[in-house]
Amino acid sequence: MNIYFIGIGGVGLGPLAQIALDAGHTVQGSDIAKSRMTEQLEKRGVMIGYDQKGNFLQQCDQRATIDWIVYSAGIPADHPELELAEMLAVKKVTKRDELLHYFLKEKNLKLLAIAGTHGKTTTAAMAVWTIRKLGIPVSYSVGTTLPFGPSGSYVPGSQYFIYECDEFDRNFLQFHPTLSLITSIDYDHPDSFGTPEDYIEAFRQFIGQSQWSMVWQGDANLLGELPNVNVLNEADLAGITLTGEHNRRNASLVIKSLERLGVTADAVQIIDAFPGSDRRFEMVAPNLYSDYGHHPTEINATLQMASELSDDIVLVYQPHQNIRQHQLRTQYVDCFERANEVYWLPTYLTREDPNLPVLSPDELTEGITNRSSVHVSEMDDALWETIQKARDRGALVLVMGAGSIDGWLREMMAIEHSAQILVMDIEGNFVLQLHDDNPDTFNPGKLGPFGGKIEMTTDTSFLAAAVKKLQEQTNLEVTPDDLAYFKILPNTENGRKINVAYYVLTGITPGTLEVKQGQGYMKVSPNDLKSYPLTIATRSIIAEYTHPAL
Repeated sequence: MNIYFIGIGGVGLGPLAQIALDAGHTVQGSDIAKSRMTEQLEKRGVMIGYDQKGNFLQQCDQRATIDWIVYSAGIPADHPELELAEMLAVKKVTKRDELLHYFLKEKNLKLLAIAGTHGKTTTAAMAVWTIRKLGIPVSYSVGTTLPFGPSGSYVPGSQYFIYECDEFDRNFLQFHPTLSLITSIDYDHPDSFGTPEDYIEAFRQFIGQSQWSMVWQGDANLLGELPNVNVLNEADLAGITLTGEHNRRNASLVIKSLERLGVTADAVQIIDAFPGSDRRFEMVAPNLYSDYGHHPTEINATLQMASELSDDIVLVYQPHQNIRQHQLRTQYVDCFERANEVYWLPTYLTREDPNLPVLSPDELTEGITNRSSVHVSEMDDALWETIQKARDRGALVLVMGAGSIDGWLREMMAIEHSAQILVMDIEGNFVLQLHDDNPDTFNPGKLGPFGGKIEMTTDTSFLAAAVKKLQEQTNLEVTPDDLAYFKILPNTENGRKINVAYYVLTGITPGTLEVKQGQGYMKVSPNDLKSYPLTIATRSIIAEYTHPAL
């Protein structure tokens, strides 16, 4: 078939598009912006349009008649591509459920569904990881990009299909799984479920549609008596050593489900080596993590996991969806207590009720028990400086939210970074590196600080990078405690933005200094900067350091 996906870069349709490719179908689609999911698909030759006004869809249909259009649940009924689909008389226009049902029936696959309010993405990824490592063919769809394979895959000869079965838009009620794993039940998605009881009743119905289900004792108490349910308790966590209590619970669900399916091989060692999934406590750099969590239960669980690694946690939190914040504002309370500092961003707005007032950070945080630790912030250079200063002191920085925060983080990571050290002698003169006067070198014949470009994904912090650069370029034996942080300044170099972190080292004796790069060094009096061949940036930063009031 020739299949077109509207919202192909999303975590629901992206994996399904990959499955369609594996099954031999022609795939194309559209989205509003590029993402890691669209990048993966484009590498496989999928053509993707990014305006969604209809032109791209029409071009695709002209090249080869489209047999099936699949659209995301977030697409409105008056979307231009849906309206054009009707004009083009496309045979089928559906949400993802019907296409997935088609695959399950055509390939004779048994559905292993991972459902629940929290933890279903990680649990689905754990199940895929473990079954593949056991050498069992398996097809799957997981709602995130994965570090160990594509987000969706069809493997010929597989018996089972692992599916992250989302309750949003009541999606999970479209399926009748062979086995369902219920990770947790905690009222969510008020736009799909009017009351907590409505939400719980949907899970009752889902479990009733499953041949067998795995449920935790606490959730079983909420659900009441149901047939064909295996109830797990704390004793089932024995032997699992993964970091994070919620990870150990998710892993236990996977192991017990394998036992239920008759897979008797010891999976504990395999699952203990689980590398994680993207946006689920994902380490993007040393001491810097990104997480998708945006519900108090998820926040508390992820901070608990972080507390097993550090006792100094800095959280940057972006609330998700104003309609949800009206429901959650009274539930935040103590879920942030494991964070030493919380930087609270404005709510990311999506699928909103225009008649509902947008809650401010002050309104959302007024009932938090550690309110004194909360700082209202914005996604800007000042926040990036705060993050790097926290990493400098050795704190674990956790950036959390389901909106634009992860994209901002990766955008900032992609910008070039530099660590620069202003060295001062015991008399208060600046000791600057004299660059090589070869015209082909950078800043030929100019004076500047020691330091240089750093690699954000490997250096633990700007400070650690500064120490390493200074040790590479001179004979100075310095430790992080010897350098004083000054500031981070955005700069431009050859037309590219670069963030420069400046540190100061004082009290050295120049006579003992040896410089391994350039043409040595020169002492510069801060009171006579015009007499020296300083770079523009160096002249500016010295002036700012010596005369901060100006």
